[in-house]
Amino acid sequence: MTCQDADAYHFSPLPIEKNAQGAARRVGVEVEFSGLSERRAASILQETFGGEIDDSNPHQLFVRGGALGDLEVELDTVLGKTGMGAESQSRLKDLLRGLVPVEIVTEPLLPDQVALFDTVMPVLREAGASGSRDGVFLGFGVHLNAEVVAPADPHTMRTIRAFALLDPVLRAEKGIDVTRRVLPFVTSWPRALVDLLIEEKPDRLAALIDLIDPYVRSRNHALDLLPLLKHARPKLFEASYPDEQSTTARPAFHFRLPDSRINEPGWSLREPWEMWRMVEEVAASDRLERLEEAWTERQRAHGVLRRDSAWVRVASDILSRDDA
Repeated sequence: MTCQDADAYHFSPLPIEKNAQGAARRVGVEVEFSGLSERRAASILQETFGGEIDDSNPHQLFVRGGALGDLEVELDTVLGKTGMGAESQSRLKDLLRGLVPVEIVTEPLLPDQVALFDTVMPVLREAGASGSRDGVFLGFGVHLNAEVVAPADPHTMRTIRAFALLDPVLRAEKGIDVTRRVLPFVTSWPRALVDLLIEEKPDRLAALIDLIDPYVRSRNHALDLLPLLKHARPKLFEASYPDEQSTTARPAFHFRLPDSRINEPGWSLREPWEMWRMVEEVAASDRLERLEEAWTERQRAHGVLRRDSAWVRVASDILSRDDA
């Protein structure tokens, strides 16, 4: 498949297409997989999108200047932040190859550019890429870094509340891989935090930091807010998370929940894209208020005895009636 084939591809835009400055909102994509070396993955990206390979670091390659700008191909980004020396890191990465993912990271892309990037997924699959459901303990994911309209825009806070209510629905409907459910990388926010978000409805990120501080102490949640908080409120972030060195400040949501199913025929980045777009569509409509009312009513009626499965039925009914 070549770049020309992407003319047939189109991803539906986010419900609010432009940021506060009037520019089109962009979304960065991260895809994890095993079965291919960094070199082989970079070669496929070059063959598909053009550009030149920068292989000065054998475990962190770049394909620069292609149709999608610079693309990074790296083996296990976490190991590079352990303080180990470069030689020790390289040896350990070689030993762990196949258990830790190779990851492709894009620059922030327009929706149709994400669709263009999606055209390389079947090429990687045919070359032997394996996803989260291709073996025990793989647990690989797809991450979307969706630019916010603005940190202070009401849609930002509404999106956070919408995700809090839709997280159980997304997990149930999309069948998130059992390994990824067990591993501590995409945990749900504690129910007590969801209750506070719906009850207090914080309208500023400064208030949000105070609210989530006792409950969110790492980036390992299905929706990682730390890059956005560090970007928008760096001093407050430093005060609340003085030991969090792995966070890069970004004006974006870091959506970590979707599985990487790159090895499955017919799978596409359209699936995680539509998962996130659903969250933003709810945030941009009065469905959010209906879900919040239902959540509050269940809290009053059932308190700590509420079950995720029951909430999924309630929320799905609200969403389906709206779509009818």
